[in-house]
Order: sequence, then structure tokens, then C-alpha cells
Amino acid sequence: MKKLLLIALTIPNFVLADEFKLICEGEESKYRNDVLENTSKISLKLQVRDDSILIDSMTYKSKTFDYGAVKGSSKYVKEDAQIVLETTQVSNDCDTSLLNVKLNRTSGMIETISKRIGTCDGSSFTAATKFKGKCK
Repeated sequence: MKKLLLIALTIPNFVLADEFKLICEGEESKYRNDVLENTSKISLKLQVRDDSILIDSMTYKSKTFDYGAVKGSSKYVKEDAQIVLETTQVSNDCDTSLLNVKLNRTSGMIETISKRIGTCDGSSFTAATKFKGKCK
């Protein structure tokens, strides 16, 4: 009887621990100083976990970090309706990288925006990549 009770108590944990993999196909647009440079069809590989997300072999989870010249933070939220990732990284107080990912779990639609703002050498530039697609 004790064994059955222990098994019954662990079943909800297995059901809630949902890790899954997705292939997202769509269109990627690259911008330089807000001017469109090119557009191409690409695929992204995602592995969604409870505490992190793996996007094309790069792992992201909620954390704050300070490695001296490189500081930043990531916020990862996995909900029933959507998955959101927001990251910010600043290098040498003059080069900023941002990444925002939104995945609608109902429709499978994904949007990502990756942006780099550089001002280290006295000049200023912005490079951005936007991806819109559908995940299966």
C-alpha cells in the first residue's frame, strides 16, 4: 500500500516536468543601422525545459551575471500559453546585446529579435536580426 501511495504522489511531478523539442521554420531579416540588408528562410532548433531553453545549442535561463567587463541578465518564463525569453548583456560598458524571444504555445508562432548596439570606438552602429516563424 505504501508503494502505491508513493507512486501516486510522484505521478504529478512527471506530468508537470514537460521538456520538448521544436523545429521552427520561418524568415530571418538582418538589419544594419535600421536598414534591411537581407532576408532568408532558416530553421531554429529549440529544446524547452522547465528552467531553461536551448536555442541552436545556446542555453538560456533566468540569471544575473557579472564577469567584470561583461554584465547582464536573462529572464526566462515558461507558462501554459507562451514562453518568453529576455536577455541583456553589456560588454566594456559600450557594447550592448539584446535578445527577445516570444513563443505562442497555442499557435506555435515564434518571434525573435536579436540586437547589438556598439559604441566602443566612438562611432555608433546597430545590427539587428528578426525571425518570424512557426514551430512544430
